[in-house]
Amino acid sequence: MCLSNIYRASDNQLLMDNTARIEVRDGTVILRDLFGRVLKVPGQIASVDLENNIVVLQTEDCEK
Repeated sequence: MCLSNIYRASDNQLLMDNTARIEVRDGTVILRDLFGRVLKVPGQIASVDLENNIVVLQTEDCEK
């Protein structure tokens, strides 16, 4: 199973670990972790490192 850690680009803050699903809708990145927790982050995907399971988002705010 490949799960990713999601970081905010501006300060390298970990937003979510064990991320199993990522969706992008209307300027919002929707993250769902292994346990079903959902985090909606206004912004966009800045980079994806598949080898190290790291995703970086360009954003400033988060909504649970």
